[in-house]
Amino acid sequence: MVFQTLLGFDPPTLVIVAVTLLVILVVSSWTRTPANLPPCPVRPFPVLGHLAYMSKDPRGVIMDWSKQTGDIFSLYFGTTLVIVISGYDVLKETLVKQADIFSDRPKTGMFPILKTFNGIINTSGPLWKENRSTVLSILRTFGMGKNVMAEKIEEEVHAYLEEIKRLGGKPADIKEITCRAVSNVICNFLLGKRFEYNDSYYLKFLKMFDQTVASASAGSLHKWFPSVQYIPGDPFKTKQVVVNRGAFDNFAQEFIEKVEDNETGGINRDNIIAYYLREMREKHDKGQSTHLSDEGLMRVISDFMIAGSETTTSTILWFFLYMLHNPDVQRKIHEEIDEEIGTDRNPKITDRSKLTYVNAAIMETQRAASIVPLGLFHTCIQETSVRGYTIPKDTLIMTHLDGVLLSEQLWGDPQNFRPERFIDEKGNLQSPDHFVAFSMGRRLCLGEALAKAELFLFITYTLQKYRVVPEDPDSLPPFDSILGITRAPKPHKLRLVKRDAAMD
Repeated sequence: MVFQTLLGFDPPTLVIVAVTLLVILVVSSWTRTPANLPPCPVRPFPVLGHLAYMSKDPRGVIMDWSKQTGDIFSLYFGTTLVIVISGYDVLKETLVKQADIFSDRPKTGMFPILKTFNGIINTSGPLWKENRSTVLSILRTFGMGKNVMAEKIEEEVHAYLEEIKRLGGKPADIKEITCRAVSNVICNFLLGKRFEYNDSYYLKFLKMFDQTVASASAGSLHKWFPSVQYIPGDPFKTKQVVVNRGAFDNFAQEFIEKVEDNETGGINRDNIIAYYLREMREKHDKGQSTHLSDEGLMRVISDFMIAGSETTTSTILWFFLYMLHNPDVQRKIHEEIDEEIGTDRNPKITDRSKLTYVNAAIMETQRAASIVPLGLFHTCIQETSVRGYTIPKDTLIMTHLDGVLLSEQLWGDPQNFRPERFIDEKGNLQSPDHFVAFSMGRRLCLGEALAKAELFLFITYTLQKYRVVPEDPDSLPPFDSILGITRAPKPHKLRLVKRDAAMD
């Protein structure tokens, strides 16, 4: 009855009018955009824009568009203009040569709802600089790349190998035990505590964390239409994302409080939380202006878990999958480990300089798997020009790392798994500028040194003792993936079998 009296229209007519007005609003927003934008690969759909093309395979669609349109092009995610930067040269032009303009993070979509404008990953300006410099200082105190860091990783690798031993060489999906081990390394640095793999609280946290990561694809509707949270039920998992964020914050807050109260209960006070709190209090006591805060610390914890745990776990899983498909590469790795380390002692971080082929295989995994294929969004803080195109102020920038790591022009045969591309004519390890697995510019991955050490030690320890073999030699698992914050392989089983010299 109310609908019938509203403006004199019946409900179906009102729906038609509302949809028509919405389409007009969207189209008019597109036509009001400045001239001389980078081209669109295809016309955007009403309301959804180019998201309508990306529901099944956003990574593949964007790669196709980059080949079709070039190294810089425009998309609309809903009504939001997004400029995609794809090739190495144009990425360098924006993220390095125009770093002052392109280094900030956007404040759109779900960010205000999740209150993530603190910490390191999603912040900009003085807040980002102080949090980043503080954490870098803490990491140097821990001796990143040195023995202190390596000892913490090695402790966890031993626990990881015990879990592998329990598998007894039987087919298994090793994602869970790998995630528990890698996350424990991060927890040890952040919280001064590692968890047993069967700890119920730890498992609950990891499950929640995994759900949050899985819901973070660039094409997720809730990122661009946060109002879908008000739709009855939770069809787009928006409410679940908010619940997971709250649960993680509670987890982080409990440890902050334990460190603050010195009720450690086995928690080592020499951890990132303790150092951050000391730095914050010293500045407060001296009357110095500071952006450090309890909320900032909670976000730092979150940032490290996301950046440090998810990316490294995914890389290790991809590495083992590539070993299944490339037995000759695995054989060469075994030979190098046997020659340089042997079997009488465990690998050390100091062995990294000796194991050229191992390092090359890890780098090739990072390149071929392209763990963060669509990068993290940047924003343009003022109108500028790139490659002759106008980039308006506050435009979102997608750093398409796939376009560099899988470029035929740069790598020749990017679809082939070939570690030798990272070894020069003299047999030395080489890292070309276009190896951008850790991104580039000012937003270069903060935990790069930790990630490299983890990958080296987890992989070298495992392959010193085990062969990676398929569940079914006649049916290898495919390279199918799940795209969230990172690109992870789909669940699959493999066997980790104790090495037999005769078989090697």
